[in-house]
Amino acid sequence: MPLNRSTLIRISTIDRCLQNRYRRWTINDLIDACTEALAEFEGRDNPVSRRTFQNDLALMRSDRLGYNAPIVVRDNRYYEYADPDFSITHLPLNADGLDALNSALDVLRQLQGFPQLASSIDIISKLNERISRHTGASVPAMDMECVPDYRGARHIGAIYDAVRKQQTIIIEYQPFKARQPEALTVYPYLLKEYRNRWFLIGEKSANRVPKVNIFALDRILSVALAPECPFRKCVDFDPAHFFDDTIGVTRNISDRARRVVINIDSDQAPYVESKPFHKSQTVERRFSDGGIQVSLKVVINFELERLILGYGCHAEVVSPPGFRARIAQSVAKAAARYGDAGV
Repeated sequence: MPLNRSTLIRISTIDRCLQNRYRRWTINDLIDACTEALAEFEGRDNPVSRRTFQNDLALMRSDRLGYNAPIVVRDNRYYEYADPDFSITHLPLNADGLDALNSALDVLRQLQGFPQLASSIDIISKLNERISRHTGASVPAMDMECVPDYRGARHIGAIYDAVRKQQTIIIEYQPFKARQPEALTVYPYLLKEYRNRWFLIGEKSANRVPKVNIFALDRILSVALAPECPFRKCVDFDPAHFFDDTIGVTRNISDRARRVVINIDSDQAPYVESKPFHKSQTVERRFSDGGIQVSLKVVINFELERLILGYGCHAEVVSPPGFRARIAQSVAKAAARYGDAGV
């Protein structure tokens, strides 16, 4: 049976609660603990329903994952393990359980860099160890891209909490071209990842007009809360949709999407169709040689330029004219560097 990340978080939370014999757990206590865990790890605000909780209990009590958890109700009110030494992390699992947990753990392993997951790392590690013993191997089936020793990772936890709790922060920030770092008071709105780099989307408190500022986490030297500075929202910034028409992270509130038309030759056409530049991509024409013409509706920015230039001679910007000239200028400069190549 499929075991998704939310289910794993909930049953791990229930198990952790019931192992605490110094507290008596009512159904509301356990539901609240699961709700808080999902809010912390997944940013969900919706409370866990009683039906979902009862399904989780049934799953833990059953043999479907090999748990057979001895969960009992005392005084018609308090939930506990009949065996005080019981834990789902101490049990051998059946084949279905091993398969389901392997799938869930493949995903969870990629998230262990988040400090918010620290309280669950022990459970995840124990489950992982037990799976390895039963399968005789610990080779993962999934490998997500990551950058070893990425300097910005150490700030993710603090900034994530500030964004979620809407707390103003002070960051010590040093752009690549700056000689010295600068202390900035920032209203944090969103954490965004692009090509294995993390960015903070926020607004400097010193801005005279509302605008968003973008800070690369690997250029942030320190993060601290600024409780004396009340948090301020930007009414023009919608974190759920601000980047819908953007490739990458570079854009301003005033930027508007434009229609960009690109010709792709036959060598790269299959790849561009199978992995579009952007979700707005539409095939406008198909050429007799196998090439295609596609259109996008996106903000024209640095990341879009880099993406197109990455296709080299296989891509040609048709419109808008200004963007075509910009790409042509970059191509000409690159060609000039190979002027003596004798091609």
